[in-house]
Order: sequence, then C-alpha cells, then structure tokens
Amino acid sequence: MKIVNTTLCLVFLLFFGSLTQAQKSGNSKVDSNIPLVVSESFNGMYSEKDPVWFSRYKGEGDQTLVYIAKFIFDKRYCQAIYGINGNQIAFAATVDYKELPEAARMYMKQNYPTFAIADAVLVTDSDKEVTYEIGIYIDAEYVIQVFSRDGTFIKNTKA
Repeated sequence: MKIVNTTLCLVFLLFFGSLTQAQKSGNSKVDSNIPLVVSESFNGMYSEKDPVWFSRYKGEGDQTLVYIAKFIFDKRYCQAIYGINGNQIAFAATVDYKELPEAARMYMKQNYPTFAIADAVLVTDSDKEVTYEIGIYIDAEYVIQVFSRDGTFIKNTKA
C-alpha cells in the first residue's frame, strides 16, 4: 500500500509540475475558441484556407494574447498572426535556402559554418516591413538570426 501511495504522489507531482512548466513557457496551444473578429479577418484575406488555430501569450513579460492561424498557402507552411482586435500583426511563410538573400547566406556561412539551418522564414509585419528569420540550434538552444529584405544582419534572438 505504501508503494501505491508513493507512486500516486509522484504521478501527481509530475503531472502538475509539467502543467506549470507548460504555462510558463509561453508555448502555443491549439485553440478552437477564436474571437469572431479574428476569424472574420482571416476569412477576409484567406477565405479558401482552413487553418489550425493556436493562441499564445507574447511580448514583454508574455502579456499580449495573439491568435495564430497555421495553414498551407502556395505550397508553403504559413502563419498569420492576429491580435485580439482582429488586426493582422504578421504573416510568415517558409522559404527555401536558395530564396534567402545572398548577403544573409554569406553571413551564415561566415559566422555559423557548422550549424545547420533548422528553419528559414519570410516575415511581413503589419507595416509591410519584410525580414528573413533563420533558425539554428546553438548548444541545444534555438536561436533566430534576423535579416533585412536585402540580407543585412539585424539581430539574433532566442526563441
């Protein structure tokens, strides 16, 4: 009986510990309760697409709730990110290595020659500013290198 109680206690602690960690990490979660204004905004732009919706807290201190529609558009994995008011914050689409600006490819070759590129994404924000984000793993940590439209290095950030 003591073994059963100990096992139940351990399972309980592990379960609630993982829930607490998931809440702190800011990871996206599948969400079927999307505000009408958000889904109408998406349907106005991508009416023929059937997205999978996620919600996530982002920004300074994870204070801002955003809704992310993930879908395939033009044979690319895409994300349309919306604020709670239905305004599109950003649109992101995967790109092939050959589609990256030459300057960005050269920067990656010079500064990270042994690191494989995990993801390459073209991001257009609400101001129509275009950036490229290249994701790599450094010491098992995902790091994003951000480049301008012409391939000039802007910054790196941890995901």
